[in-house]
Amino acid sequence: MTPEMFEELINQREGETLEFKQEMPSSSDLAKLITALYNTRGGMIVFGVENDTRRLAGIPNPQGVETGIVNIIQDRCSLDVMPCIEFVSYQHMEFVVVTCPQGARKPYLVSRETRPYIRVGSSNREAQDEEIRRMYIEGSEGGFEGLPSLGATLADLSEALIAAYIRRREEMSGQPLDLSWEEALRNLGCVVEQGEIWVPTNAGVMLFAEAPQRFIGQAEVTCVRFKGTDVVSYIDRRDLRGPLYQLVDDAEQFIYRHMKVGRRIEGFVGVEYREYPGEAVREAIVNAVVHRDYSRQGQRIRVFMFDDRIEVYSPGTLPPGVSLEKMRRLEPQSVLRNPVIVGVFRDLGSRYIERLGTGIRRMALTMEGHGLSRPRFEEVGSEFRVTLMGPGERFMAETAKFPAWTKGLNERQVEAVLYVGEHRWISRREYAELLVVSSRTAARDLSDLVERGILVLRGAGRGAHYVLGPRSV
Repeated sequence: MTPEMFEELINQREGETLEFKQEMPSSSDLAKLITALYNTRGGMIVFGVENDTRRLAGIPNPQGVETGIVNIIQDRCSLDVMPCIEFVSYQHMEFVVVTCPQGARKPYLVSRETRPYIRVGSSNREAQDEEIRRMYIEGSEGGFEGLPSLGATLADLSEALIAAYIRRREEMSGQPLDLSWEEALRNLGCVVEQGEIWVPTNAGVMLFAEAPQRFIGQAEVTCVRFKGTDVVSYIDRRDLRGPLYQLVDDAEQFIYRHMKVGRRIEGFVGVEYREYPGEAVREAIVNAVVHRDYSRQGQRIRVFMFDDRIEVYSPGTLPPGVSLEKMRRLEPQSVLRNPVIVGVFRDLGSRYIERLGTGIRRMALTMEGHGLSRPRFEEVGSEFRVTLMGPGERFMAETAKFPAWTKGLNERQVEAVLYVGEHRWISRREYAELLVVSSRTAARDLSDLVERGILVLRGAGRGAHYVLGPRSV
């Protein structure tokens, strides 16, 4: 850690991922702190800084502190990965910085303690029963998606959905799968043997049941179009249910239904111009659906649309090994919380997942290509939020731009030129029908366009038609 990085660190306030210690605490308190960080989101402990005033005191014997930390961890903590311990020299003083990762094998216990500890704000406390249950699920080999779905049987899975998936996978691979649907589900990890029978996993239910919310109520998406830029009142709301891929499609259509659509002229062609790029919207929704923490009961994905932005909330913090800083730098990361769900979405084709680990970068580049700022990625409490900022008032200004060739033309003539730009030519009869005018008006408008050099008359009689002229070159 460089002195500049350390200075930035000590200027922060204590919180869920940062703790200051002037000196070594008791072995019990330090063990609780370290395991709490491992059980929550990871974080740093800085020795040599007063926790209340942030006054720099330094450590007279950093090697002794390091030895004490290692001894306490080995004696009191059940860790699978040791924290990183660094010595930092700053303003002629020595400090010790301990970096604890978020653990992948939760819960982590303190010896002779019966309940694990977690971080809440800048303090440590014993985890409650629901929090402990979730930690065990997060730390299990298959996570929540790999557990048997309570109360569900194979009869609750839709053969039509399974057949559609197999058909799509065969189309993508170009060869037959040669598996029964039961074998395909076993290979995917969507069914598991329980006693002497096979039952669906949570992933199997969420992917292949017509109504998975009967068994997993939190597998819903709430979409709201708010009025204005705050959550005071809303225009439309939908609580979406169904298999996961349908949630993605329905949430995307909700946004499209409320998205402003205009047209701008590029050359001699009218191009539809949407408020947000569809690829970025779909990527944000797909990421929320395939990566959320489904073990969190009572929480659902929320897609909020305002006048100036779209916010997508996904329950659960980032999984161990995924860095918010790397995400903001658009660096590829492919640590998966729900590998079974991700695998099935990937098999359904590039509409959902194009290449693992590249979605964040593509989302950002698509927004920039649309003239918008990059998405904002944040952890807000126990949720992950993606914000897509829209064009706001710039949208109407963008659609109101007209190229020089339109100057002096009426709306009918502009529409006719754009029609020629798309269809290559137009006749006088087509002009009259398209713009709902008389033949005489059509002839007058077209003659004016010829005089201006925008269109050129080709042919004669019934074969007469108009094409783009010299001003289109």
